[in-house]
Amino acid sequence: MESKPDYYKTLGVSRDASADDVKKAFRKLARTHHPDAGGDEARFKEINEAYEVLSDDKKRQMYDQFGTAEANGIPGGWGNVGDMFGGTVGWAEILESLRQGGGLGFDGFGGFGGFGGTARGPVARKGRDTNVTLSVTFDEAFKGAEKRVTVRVPGRSDKETLSVKVPAGAIDGGRLRFKGRGMPGENGGAAGDLFITTKIQSHEYFHRDGADVHIDVPISISEAALGASVVVPVPEGGRVRVKVPAGTQDGAVLTLKGKGAPRVKGSGSGDLKIKVGVLVPTELSDEQRSALEALAAAETKGIRPWE
Repeated sequence: MESKPDYYKTLGVSRDASADDVKKAFRKLARTHHPDAGGDEARFKEINEAYEVLSDDKKRQMYDQFGTAEANGIPGGWGNVGDMFGGTVGWAEILESLRQGGGLGFDGFGGFGGFGGTARGPVARKGRDTNVTLSVTFDEAFKGAEKRVTVRVPGRSDKETLSVKVPAGAIDGGRLRFKGRGMPGENGGAAGDLFITTKIQSHEYFHRDGADVHIDVPISISEAALGASVVVPVPEGGRVRVKVPAGTQDGAVLTLKGKGAPRVKGSGSGDLKIKVGVLVPTELSDEQRSALEALAAAETKGIRPWE
């Protein structure tokens, strides 16, 4: 038999936790486990399910008493009162009828309704959401693209081909929502949603951090010491010249404003971050060795603070 979830353990609260305690615990866990923040989707659904029950006074009371908030899961003769009279009314329907001011009576056909009304049918349930990963190149994510994606959603008989517009500046892990394209609902319920998550392929030179684009640029010892003008590729295409100041240290970051990716939300673009790496030669010609020896001889003080 499948074990029932302990919603209190899921949220990490005690059984006498207040409504505020439940809400605070949910918000803290949601920030960590939400799929948009890189969390696990299954874990987030467990947290959301627990919060939906414990944040609702009626559902929480039912869960505390019976160990479930589902009408069909309630043990004993009250699990589905309508069954005793040949009807289909469940405990949840009875509570709802009472909440709305209705009564409980026979409908004349062996059912158990409110003041002669007909018994309610099965509860409609929304279908589950479906997630699909879409792999895009660095350039497609940077400039935007239109992709065709064929998906097979569980519960649907046929595959479906969708035209997906990847926005300029799309980020790794970003999600596009197609409402009503997920798994079909139950008992007339609405279909779930289809989420397409973008996965950006690696690039030879660039990598993304939101709207900012990063690139590692090697420079020589002489360029770092004396300063230089070096050619650097930019993600939008082409190349630009960048001034490296004299005395630039290894690991220094130079910034080109507005040369990053377009911002999906808001206006403008991010920046191009150029990380400088001083390249030390592993082999020296006689001329290079003589020049470096002359530099070493000309140094008047040590470079370490304890010297």
